[in-house]
Amino acid sequence: MKKTSFFIITFAAFALLLHCSVKTPEVQITGEKTALENQVLGTYQQIESDAYVIASTRAFDSENAVTLSAQKQQVLEAVQNRKFNKDDIDELKRDKVVGENNKGFLQVFPTSRYDQDADYRRMVDNLVVEENHDREAIYERVVAINELSSETDSKKVDEIFSKLQFDNSKPGTLIQQPNGNWIDKTE
Repeated sequence: MKKTSFFIITFAAFALLLHCSVKTPEVQITGEKTALENQVLGTYQQIESDAYVIASTRAFDSENAVTLSAQKQQVLEAVQNRKFNKDDIDELKRDKVVGENNKGFLQVFPTSRYDQDADYRRMVDNLVVEENHDREAIYERVVAINELSSETDSKKVDEIFSKLQFDNSKPGTLIQQPNGNWIDKTE
């Protein structure tokens, strides 16, 4: 009788196991950021954060204002200047007068208005020069903070910043692909 009970229990357990299913987890491969990307983007975000903190500290507590090195002052002004010009730059991108090149900088695309209106052309050119100068100051600071010196590192930093500018651009912006072709950014 013990053998029969053991056999029935074993059979029932085996039958129960057959009816249970094990679901394998779904695995999705995503584009993970490299250590250098995380390092560079983290530094970039820290610089932007510092700009807000220092600007608000100076506005509310001028007696205890922070003294900054010339390079850090230039970078913080560049961050603030970019925020100030963002709406104008977005409008120029929307009008397809400027696009994001594959080096992380703005590039002008002459339109009929750009060609025919000298004041408009001067405004576009000044904004593009100013924005690119601000970006370059920020890029240089990120490279200096992270002690990146090799040509390979510089190219990777260019790629990271280029991707950052692409990601931050709205759909419809002219974007230069790594192969040099220009496309409209989609969603």
